[in-house]
Amino acid sequence: MHIHIENDPAGPDALQLPQAVLMQRLEANPALRGRFTLSENSDPQRIADFLTAADIVWAGRKFPLYQHLSSASTLGWVQVMSAGVESWLEKWPDAVQLTNASGVHGDKGAEFILMSALMFNYGIPGFLQDQAGQQWRPTFGGCARGKKVLLLGLGGIGSAAAALLTRQGYQVTGVTRSGETTADVARCIRIADVDAELADTDVLVSTLPLTPATDGLFSRQRLATLPARAGVIVVGRARVFDYDALSDMLTAGQLAGAVLDVFNEEPLPQGDALWQCPRLIITPHCSLDDHGAYLDGCLTLFEQNLERYLAKEPLINRVSKENGY
Repeated sequence: MHIHIENDPAGPDALQLPQAVLMQRLEANPALRGRFTLSENSDPQRIADFLTAADIVWAGRKFPLYQHLSSASTLGWVQVMSAGVESWLEKWPDAVQLTNASGVHGDKGAEFILMSALMFNYGIPGFLQDQAGQQWRPTFGGCARGKKVLLLGLGGIGSAAAALLTRQGYQVTGVTRSGETTADVARCIRIADVDAELADTDVLVSTLPLTPATDGLFSRQRLATLPARAGVIVVGRARVFDYDALSDMLTAGQLAGAVLDVFNEEPLPQGDALWQCPRLIITPHCSLDDHGAYLDGCLTLFEQNLERYLAKEPLINRVSKENGY
């Protein structure tokens, strides 16, 4: 079989997959040794040239691959080096399996979410605002144990975060489409039942992907149900939330704070009102990525799936067009 590597020429060196590195990994695995030929490309103009011979594609960038699949008659599977693939799904052919890198972000994402939750508990967003205004306003709260976290999405990142939050003493209610999970949470509810939980939530965390069901899910009306003590953490897709409403509530003191890592337009434009929003901590879409370990984690997942693909077994992280992730 032939594996084609599509690298992102604009991406960091740490996320480039050289052909020689992949071959070394394949040759070190007895189940994969001698089974594949490889090609590598970083020229957007030459995608179609390489796809004609490809059985499998490693997609190191989110280029519109579906536009070129008509020339890829032997292609059966694409492994994308990211978690979100919603921009591809509408036009993705059923005959080609698509798998993502969900879960590779888990450890760092979980630590970031725990850190953000603890910042709310100790009033850090407010203290940063006071510091900017040279105001001395001490507050004396308690520990995080027993505080209530509503965790939207229990995929790789959400499940890892649930474990750390629970270990810290938070009471975690997970939210999934089905209301079921194997993650370490006190209980799990369906997304359709989330409204009943909001008024008693201390920390709202979203790791949700963008799907027709989640687009605009947290409207102004729904956000207004949160208590003033609540903090909001968004590391999933930004369009799940009404950021204008979130900004208004933070400005009015109706929320304790927010940590936003994702935005509808990135980079966030200069002059955007969010830059000046009180009690808001902005991180530039880097909370989940560990460039020192990410490529290796993706390659480990790819190896496991290569073994499964050869054995005609179900692939890990296969994306469902119906679910949107």
